[in-house]
Amino acid sequence: MRLFRSTPEGGYNVPKTEPAIRYAEILLIYAEAMNELSSAYNVPAYDGNGSISVSRNVSEMSKAISQIRIRGGIPDHEPAIYASREALRKSIKREWQIEFLAENHRYFDLRRWKDAPVEEATPVMGCNMDMTANQRDLFHTPVIIASLPTIFVKKMYLWPIPHEELRRNVRLTQNPGWTNPY
Repeated sequence: MRLFRSTPEGGYNVPKTEPAIRYAEILLIYAEAMNELSSAYNVPAYDGNGSISVSRNVSEMSKAISQIRIRGGIPDHEPAIYASREALRKSIKREWQIEFLAENHRYFDLRRWKDAPVEEATPVMGCNMDMTANQRDLFHTPVIIASLPTIFVKKMYLWPIPHEELRRNVRLTQNPGWTNPY
């Protein structure tokens, strides 16, 4: 078995699998879903034998979240956070943000939580580039970057279907808020 493949340029490519989902994502999905349950539900078992009762279970949520936090050297949440659905929701959102930094999850998370109108309309902040040599201590003072306007409108929850696809299939309809080719 060859581990390397030659390229036309004379270099080598090393085949590498890219994980589609990480275990931390499974744990956070589980904890987030369990936190959102409002009552107990009976779900048919995967093997068809009986059913499984599912409800908001603090010890199960703690078991899932603590695996992520302890791996990062952070202690588990206080029991008061697990007791409050809103506090735990806020904490889980923060865990998603930290755990999946630069992994292209944030865009979809904000839409799933319906937080995009607030988060994506927040002004972009940057360092103070207008300071002089005498004001070098002010460089790290956050300032709004006016040249990067931020806006979010409701139609941005769904991407537009390309006009070419709409012409190809006349039974398709454009997503709300976007223009039709006709």
